[in-house]
Amino acid sequence: MVSALHGVNYIVLYVKNRWYSTNISRRFLLQGHGGIKDVFADFGFRRPTPQVAADSISKSGEECDCSCGSPNVDTKIVGGEPSGVHEYPWMVRLSYFNQFYCGGTLINDRYVLTAAHCVKGFFWPLIKVTFGEHDYCNATRKPETRFVLRSIVGEFSYLNFQNDLALLRLNDRVPMTATIRPVCLPTDANDTYSNGVAKAAGWGTLYENGSPSCHLRQVDVPIVDNEECAKTNYTGDLITENMICAGHEMGGKDSCQGDSGGPLMRLMDNKRFEIIGIVSWGHGCARPGYPGVYTRVAKYLPWIKENTKEGCY
Repeated sequence: MVSALHGVNYIVLYVKNRWYSTNISRRFLLQGHGGIKDVFADFGFRRPTPQVAADSISKSGEECDCSCGSPNVDTKIVGGEPSGVHEYPWMVRLSYFNQFYCGGTLINDRYVLTAAHCVKGFFWPLIKVTFGEHDYCNATRKPETRFVLRSIVGEFSYLNFQNDLALLRLNDRVPMTATIRPVCLPTDANDTYSNGVAKAAGWGTLYENGSPSCHLRQVDVPIVDNEECAKTNYTGDLITENMICAGHEMGGKDSCQGDSGGPLMRLMDNKRFEIIGIVSWGHGCARPGYPGVYTRVAKYLPWIKENTKEGCY
């Protein structure tokens, strides 16, 4: 069931390192299963450029130790299994008005990588970012949270889902702990990952049009060569070199609603994980002949690094 929420009006300002809110017009369309399916915002004003906090200054001259990609065990998700508690410490939940709706990945102490369709059209100061959480329905301690100071989106289009990635600059740095650490960025920009197996993780629905999972779940999916992916049930020129296809030919295991923005990861020879894709789009969930489609992160490495210079890698 889809329900409409009307009559709640907000404007949010960032002043002296704090957020303040007052009323303005906005509209939202919410999903009935406790998660946001689509959010449409019409604010009628240009987003202000927030004051840059003093903490945004680069850590020049300071020791920077943000080692990446180390899981906490030895090494949405349809047909997936629960991950180990805090197994992937870079996993991030995005909430809008306290409703979970997308995933993300911590790439350094200041920035989160997610899908552009998870933030475009959203009023980014109201996006809450949660770290170090495994079971958000039965949390035993208060998780680490941040808000979005700035959303950086390239030339994304809903028509073909090209360039479906975004950077979220956090309002404060995230402490590196046993349960909060960044993932590694791709090490080889030219790697096609053909014939490999990757891992997707998220709190998305366990089946198409289902409810989000309380626990972080994971699934192994084989990477499908782009030429082969273009021969599946996807038509036209939907699959481009900026995308990765991954999934089983007969379906059964896939990312799904709510997993959007989360990572497609590969375990490297050094036992660290690198993010190779971002959950982007697909036809339904785990359907035969329709592998999941992910944004190919390696194609955007220069853009990512250019826009995250003040982060600790």
